[in-house]
Amino acid sequence: MEAIIHAPRPKNTDEVKRFLGMITYYSRFIPDASTLTYPLRCLLKKNAKFCWSDSCESAFVKLKNEIASDRVLMPYDTSLPITVACDASPTGISGALSHIVDGTEKPIAFASRSLTVSEQNYSQLDREALAIKFAIQKFHNYIYDKEFTLITDNKPLSRIFHHDAKIPLFTSSRLLRYATFLSEYNYKVKHRKSEDHANVDYLSRASIKLQNPTILQDEDIVNLQTVNEISTSIITSETIAQETEKDPNLLVLKNELLSGNNYNTDFSLQDGVLRREILKELHATHIGITKMKQLARRYVYWDKINQDIEILVKSCEECAKLRHNPPKVIVHPWENPKVNWERIHIDYAGPFQNHYFLICVDAKSKWLEIRLSKTAPTTISTINHLKDIFSTHGFPEVLVSDNASIFTSEEFKVFCTACEIFQKFIAPGHSATNGLAERNVQTFKRHLTSVMNEPGLLLEKIRKIVFRYRATPLANGKSPAELYLNRQIRIELDALLPKRRQRQSRQFVSHPVRKLSEGERIQARIYQNNSEI
Repeated sequence: MEAIIHAPRPKNTDEVKRFLGMITYYSRFIPDASTLTYPLRCLLKKNAKFCWSDSCESAFVKLKNEIASDRVLMPYDTSLPITVACDASPTGISGALSHIVDGTEKPIAFASRSLTVSEQNYSQLDREALAIKFAIQKFHNYIYDKEFTLITDNKPLSRIFHHDAKIPLFTSSRLLRYATFLSEYNYKVKHRKSEDHANVDYLSRASIKLQNPTILQDEDIVNLQTVNEISTSIITSETIAQETEKDPNLLVLKNELLSGNNYNTDFSLQDGVLRREILKELHATHIGITKMKQLARRYVYWDKINQDIEILVKSCEECAKLRHNPPKVIVHPWENPKVNWERIHIDYAGPFQNHYFLICVDAKSKWLEIRLSKTAPTTISTINHLKDIFSTHGFPEVLVSDNASIFTSEEFKVFCTACEIFQKFIAPGHSATNGLAERNVQTFKRHLTSVMNEPGLLLEKIRKIVFRYRATPLANGKSPAELYLNRQIRIELDALLPKRRQRQSRQFVSHPVRKLSEGERIQARIYQNNSEI
């Protein structure tokens, strides 16, 4: 294992103590461990002078080889419980992947690396979080889609990264990104005291050095950028202009339009390359024929575009799988609210892809909010999700739900009463009477199913679905965003439109300038290295 074999020899008694701490952690697997460690333990005797002898070097090399041998390491076994232990020091981060065998941790693999110059300036909390992210990425192939235990000696992180924990209001954006990254994995967090965390503590302090310690980007950001760069054709108004100049038919059309001699010239693009990419963008999240046409009318047009859309959707296997069944008997509709967020409908979707989703829809604008969790919903978790939503939108007057115990519990009733929210329940056994939430649950599940085979994190796919839903026109011709925010939100397709030139104001507002007189007493602050002296 590189992290063990390439660990540098200790330079002082503190480093010897840490190394021996790791050896002691795994000593049950090493024959004659006390004999092998004797030369190193002699360095720790009272009043002993630190002198790294040949016998110390020999013992150090033998012990490293023992830790990396099959006496200590074991092969990965899908049937055994998995743990990932992580730690960080001021100079490095590390992780250890292990199985639990008869109640004992037996390592599978070790990993470590030194921190970059910028990472060394992180707070200890952020370094510990970075160590977790590093280890999870390093052991991804072993733990993805598997339940495992994440072990850290940092107590605040064990709360922040707990799946059911509500992230503190002032959590740094870096920790929020890491929490989002971890949401893709199925784990439970375990806190371990630092003195019992010697196996990864040593590796973080004797980490493998980076070849270039000044430059290192997050691997997930690099991977995402790489995927986007090799798989996405970015279409903007500039690329359309450039392609128009290259296309002989469009160049003729452009000249005719400029000269005023256009006689119903047929609009066309050579080989349809640009059209195909635009259709692909319109088809993102598999929104269906009707919504694709409504969205297209806002951004693009070419001859027979509706026919092209129909052909694309009808030939899409994912769309075919998710087509609606014939409608059932029409249920008496709810009255249309007078204002936005007056009445909301909520329901749960799941378990789906090992997650549960709270769907919340505004009855008037059809504005959609989705919250997800990896554990079965409870009254407490539902209240926390709703508090998060209400912190942005305020309290509704009416909340519509089914008769599940989550919504009928005394605790949930007290919550609604305290917020002055009137509860309405649908008829038992007739989910269609909560049609708004029911339709959105089904729509969301269809869209999520359609994009599951695409690359990317689950949370990112949900964001994309919700984002596109909010921007897509409804049957009335307006999008939920326009109905709720009174404006159209910008999406990827807006890059097709020419950029607006902002008007530069020539009027300058004069502000009074402080004037000082000769001999007037003043106070001044002096700064050095961004700190006040």
